[in-house]
Amino acid sequence: MSHSHSHSHASETTNLVPPTDAHSAYSDKDVEASMAYHTGRHEHGEENHQSGGDKLKAIIFGGLDGILTSFAIIAGGAGSGQTSTTILAIGASSVVADAMAMGVGEFLSTKAHNEWVLQERGREKWEVENYLEGEIEEMIDIFIEKGMSKEDASLFINIIAKYPEQFVDFMMTEELGLELPEDDHVWEAFKVRGEEEYVLGNVC
Repeated sequence: MSHSHSHSHASETTNLVPPTDAHSAYSDKDVEASMAYHTGRHEHGEENHQSGGDKLKAIIFGGLDGILTSFAIIAGGAGSGQTSTTILAIGASSVVADAMAMGVGEFLSTKAHNEWVLQERGREKWEVENYLEGEIEEMIDIFIEKGMSKEDASLFINIIAKYPEQFVDFMMTEELGLELPEDDHVWEAFKVRGEEEYVLGNVC
């Protein structure tokens, strides 16, 4: 009897321990684990969201380009009767050149995109500073189109509009569909694209 009680108590204690992260609870569709995790988050700190999802595009493009380019060059060298030393030298130089080209290309395109996003934010901020009422009305209309009642949308947007910087960022995502770049995003893009090109090119 006491053993059963002890086992039951241990199970209850285990259930109260938050899972490692919210994603494991979601993967298992475990509502109780999700609730336990979020309760623990409120007590101990911020929720840990997965990071790196924005790098997937650069990883996939860089990796595929590295593999296909290296394969094509090596196959061409072998088909033309080149020596193994020559083929390896050509392949190695191709991998390095491709890695630099893809990294620089990703750097420049990401930099240009980020500058455009920040320019759009500057415009939205100027509009908020000079015609806040008009921006509030625009956002209310957007959320009415999303299915909110006019009263709820008005209350919701007017509360956010009390905080100008947050309101501008909110408008960027909800009105323009743009995410603000992180400070080191450009260099990360260069590093990720170049590294994947180099690593997977060498694998080939």
